[in-house]
This record gives sequence, C-alpha cells and structure tokens, in this order.
Amino acid sequence: MFRDTHNVSNSNLYPSMDMKKEEINRKDFFKKASLFGIAALGGSALLKACGNGDDAPQADQTTADDPCSDLSGLSQDEIQGRESLNYVAETPNPSERCDNCALWVEPEAGSPCGGCTIMAGPIHPGGWCTAWVAG
Repeated sequence: MFRDTHNVSNSNLYPSMDMKKEEINRKDFFKKASLFGIAALGGSALLKACGNGDDAPQADQTTADDPCSDLSGLSQDEIQGRESLNYVAETPNPSERCDNCALWVEPEAGSPCGGCTIMAGPIHPGGWCTAWVAG
C-alpha cells in the first residue's frame, strides 16, 4: 500500500541529472549568435518599416493642432535637412526662438507659420534649431 521512497533513485525523479551536459563548440556558438543577431535586425527593420501603426494618426492630429508641423509638401532631403538642424516646434530656451533669429522669414498674410532662410517648410515662431543666430 505504501511505497518505499528510500529505494527510489534520483535518476528516475530527475533524469536530466544523469544526462551528459551538452557541450557547445566555438563554431556552433557563433552560428547561433549570428542567427540571433540576424533575427533581431530583421525584426527591428520590419517594425520600423511598418511604423508601429502609430505614425499616420499622430501626424494628422499634430497637423490639426499645429499647422506649422505639416511637412507634406517637402521632399525627403528637405525633411532630413530639418532633422539635421534638430528643429523643434517648441524652443528649450525661451530667449532663443525662431521669431527672434536672424534667419527668420516673416509669415505671409494670415499664416501663423514663418519660414527660414536655410531650412525648407513651415517654421513655428516659437521653434528652435541648432542654427539659431541672434537677430
């Protein structure tokens, strides 16, 4: 009726303890590591290409809230130029704003957005970039 637990060997309870540990050689290690790296790069490229599904709704909402953020008429090179100057629509330093920069172009009648002599596209008056020059 009762089982004698003293005669049960550990090999029956824990079969992995009796197995020889699998050794991995250098060649196999690098093969597995490179496959993992390729999978990680492929996954990140796929996510970036898909845009995480968030880009379009945010862009439409931002444009509605801030007309100076509409970059639809710009080429990819012009957008990259803005990014290379680290342009932001809200200055981190209140004394350095686009509308008091020497490169600022006044807005056309009725438009809240100005321009810049070295950057394409609409510029928010309260924006800033690394090319800011006292005007």
